[in-house]
Amino acid sequence: MDSTQQVQQQMQRWQQAVISQDVGQIMTFYHDNVRAFDAISQLQFSNRSQYQQHWQTCLSMCTLSKFDIDQLDIYADGDLAVCSFLNHCGGIDEQTGQEQASWMRGTQVYRQINGQWLIVHEHFSAPFDPTTGAAMFDLIPEAR
Repeated sequence: MDSTQQVQQQMQRWQQAVISQDVGQIMTFYHDNVRAFDAISQLQFSNRSQYQQHWQTCLSMCTLSKFDIDQLDIYADGDLAVCSFLNHCGGIDEQTGQEQASWMRGTQVYRQINGQWLIVHEHFSAPFDPTTGAAMFDLIPEAR
């Protein structure tokens, strides 16, 4: 199996861990010194412990019902791999019972360490309207 396939499998396992909402399991995919730029809360996270607390906070805000990966591109060379993708993420609003989901942009950088691919950098973002400053959560990706 080549590096691209290994990273794709690792990413699928990470996605399943996120869907399970098991923060301990999710964090096994991250390097101790991960640098993360998430779409909410803080400007950045500079280690796995900080990022774990953030994951716990995020997952406590909703019941995750959707975490789809689309338009995944992986470039792998040697012990580094870069993944870019669109992520349809959302949960159930406990007051209304309705699903609230939006498309986000995602990038992950993996590094192979002792035979295991770990996330060393992650970035999630949402486009925003520069005239209003409002996030554009209603965008839908074009088909490729």
